[in-house]
Amino acid sequence: MTVLLRTQDHASADRRAFWQDVVCDSFVPVHVEPLQDEPFRGEIRADRLGAVQICEVSADPSRVDRTPRLIARSDAEYLLVGVVQRGSAVVRQDGRETVLGPGDIACYDTTRPYTLVCRADFSMLEFMLPHRLAHLDSSRTGELTATRFSATEGVGALVSPFLTRLAGRSREYADSAEGLSRTTGDLLATMFAERRPRPGDDRQAVRRTTLLRVRAYIDQNLADPGLSPEQIAKAHHVSLRYLQKLFSEEQTTITAWIRQRRLEGCRRDLAGPYAADRTVASTAARWGFMDPAHFSRAFKAAHGLSPSDYRAVHGAGR
Repeated sequence: MTVLLRTQDHASADRRAFWQDVVCDSFVPVHVEPLQDEPFRGEIRADRLGAVQICEVSADPSRVDRTPRLIARSDAEYLLVGVVQRGSAVVRQDGRETVLGPGDIACYDTTRPYTLVCRADFSMLEFMLPHRLAHLDSSRTGELTATRFSATEGVGALVSPFLTRLAGRSREYADSAEGLSRTTGDLLATMFAERRPRPGDDRQAVRRTTLLRVRAYIDQNLADPGLSPEQIAKAHHVSLRYLQKLFSEEQTTITAWIRQRRLEGCRRDLAGPYAADRTVASTAARWGFMDPAHFSRAFKAAHGLSPSDYRAVHGAGR
């Protein structure tokens, strides 16, 4: 972590006001209420990894509220993902409440009211990222908010230590920041997709969960030049028509989504240090583009430059 802000550097009488300002500046406008008498102790270590803001928050017992009034004053649209490191936390949003212990994960959306309560000394990692990075939009995060993802079961058992290590060693990964921020979003999307709706949940929740699982599957198989809508539909036990409808509701098609994700992978490689010694054709093939001429046309249409010119302008070390 690169920035350290702490109440201990201020007079006792000024600490609560300082902490209120620090929390709002680090995340979004919220109301912070310490739950014990002075002197209050709190500190935030902050860093950024690509599109992901990472903060480690350690403090005395506190309550944080994002209220409708504060939301009206700030149009910030982010997903917050909290990972408890020490103590426990209660998260409330969208009519749900969950209790988190060490290692557990929960998300909350800044576009709607939420409450976070820690009744004892605590430490949490907070990851703030755009919804799109986790393949979500704010209108649909209500299916996932204030839901506990265990540190010992399912995909959460993989994601929790990954996020913890990423936060603790973020400065070491500066050269890979963009790629790792994308990986973080993809892992979170996979974890969210694992949470199947309960019997009786509405059809839209089922459709959204299926879409998240399909997107995660696509990202895992982009290098396969044979990746096709038919293959994806079969892997998820749905009809091709149903699959196409899922993507049409997102104002796109499944083939356009695959192409977009492949082009984004190629763009990251061409701008990063890890593909500097690869030819453009081998970089394209790594992401499933087997026809160099077709790839070059598609890349230029998407980014305004040929792949070679893009690497010359944006490549690491240029």
